[in-house]
Amino acid sequence: MSDKNRYLQPFIMVITITIVLLVLSQFNTEFTIAGYKTKKIAPLSDIMQKGIFKKVPLTHTVITDSIIAKDSSDYALRQTDSSNIFDFENDTTSALAHFFQSLNLIKKKKSKTRIAYFGDSMIEGDLISQDLRECMQDLFGGDGVGYVPITSIVSGFRTSVFHSFDGWTTYNLLENIPAGHSLGIAGYCFVPNTFDVVDTNNTTAGSSVKYTAVKRTHLNRFYETKLLYGKSEGENYVIVNGGRYELSGTKEVNQLEINSSTQQINAKFQCKSPIDIYGFSLESDSGVFVDNFSFRGNSGLPISKIKQSIYSSTNECLEYDLIILEYGLNAVSPVVTDFSWYERGMNAAIKHIQASFPNTSILLISVGDKSYRKDGVYQTDPSVPILVEAQKRMAKDNKLAFWSLYEAMGGNGSMVKWVEGDTAFANKDYTHFNFKGAHKVGKLLFSKIITEYNDYNKKQNQKSIN
Repeated sequence: MSDKNRYLQPFIMVITITIVLLVLSQFNTEFTIAGYKTKKIAPLSDIMQKGIFKKVPLTHTVITDSIIAKDSSDYALRQTDSSNIFDFENDTTSALAHFFQSLNLIKKKKSKTRIAYFGDSMIEGDLISQDLRECMQDLFGGDGVGYVPITSIVSGFRTSVFHSFDGWTTYNLLENIPAGHSLGIAGYCFVPNTFDVVDTNNTTAGSSVKYTAVKRTHLNRFYETKLLYGKSEGENYVIVNGGRYELSGTKEVNQLEINSSTQQINAKFQCKSPIDIYGFSLESDSGVFVDNFSFRGNSGLPISKIKQSIYSSTNECLEYDLIILEYGLNAVSPVVTDFSWYERGMNAAIKHIQASFPNTSILLISVGDKSYRKDGVYQTDPSVPILVEAQKRMAKDNKLAFWSLYEAMGGNGSMVKWVEGDTAFANKDYTHFNFKGAHKVGKLLFSKIITEYNDYNKKQNQKSIN
């Protein structure tokens, strides 16, 4: 073999192999042998993924329901934008009317407006809800983080309050609950240790929880503290910042109010009988408060396991004006093409919430975009747009307000852009927002709500003139 041929041989081999792979990539090379499945040969997939070539994934066609425009041309124009809030109430009212009326009262007198934000891991650690809270409090007033549970698996991750605890038994809605205990509004109940003899002079004994304010606007001080707990039988006490309080009450949910301006709540529970403790609400005497009720792995269906009497008793204490439901992340899967089962279950859960909070406005937020890897390329999970349409039907059937987070993100392929853009707004799991992304979504949600609020007041003013 000549020197010239010897030097050319490696290049000829590479070119030959490349041509063979490219030819094979044009055929279906996925087949199963003895239980093992081969993959399709796609030599250019890594190049396409990095953006040298762009592969446009196929997705299901999203069918947009026709919306009957109300008496405002501005409203009709906005409803042509699928990233805006849709209102599925009738032509003369708004699904968010109660909430908007409550906001209007804040401007007239010192009052409170409270939002319950229910969701899965997308809002864990107060993500999204903390930005919505900040924006609402900037505009309407209010100080305080609102409801915080006794224990939390993300206490070290949350930045809106410093939180520590010790000596608790925790039960939640995804497990069997022992007799004699009831889950609270957040889907948890927390049981302190019990003592044969209670000594409230010993302020170091008992199950403990501590909340410390953070150095941020609206969150740097606690002005009013509320403790929510279940039925109490026997000698049960809590020592809060040195003050001794007896826990008594026969209601499903009872409330202890402590009015003191402080930067820290240090509570010790000394109880002779088992008692369900639910959480503290840290707030001021007026303004807007947003309570984060996140639950990792919750599809939304289990929220109907919480007794209606617990929901309604909690509402007697905290008086919610708006409930936000953001679920669906734990239901999506590339192999699912029919969400009728989920639709039936969520319709039942929504009716359970409506019966428990009969005068409260409800906003249903769809699942956001989620990507999975196919043929080496990240693309929108094909079940996402199908679920979004199912969630829109839920809102329409139950006359709720609806916001498509999927469309607001940018629709098909948006999660890839949020992860791989110059500024990353989501994590590498192509599912969850990072802090920047959650901040962006919270601000966007606020702007959409305020647009609807201003439109509502505009129409009310027009009615009063006519």
